[in-house]
Amino acid sequence: QQLAERKRIELAKGLLMKMKDCNEEEAYTLMRRQAMSRQQKLIQVAEQIIAMSELLG
Repeated sequence: QQLAERKRIELAKGLLMKMKDCNEEEAYTLMRRQAMSRQQKLIQVAEQIIAMSELLG
């Protein structure tokens, strides 16, 4: 399960890097800040990013 979550987080990080034109560290920081501000786990934020990307095509 942890490996699967890590892969999803990496996927979301890559998508965020493309969307925000930022580097890996910046994308990870954005995801962590979002998770902390919403009191969510990082995997939840990752899944939201992936879902948004799929919705927008």
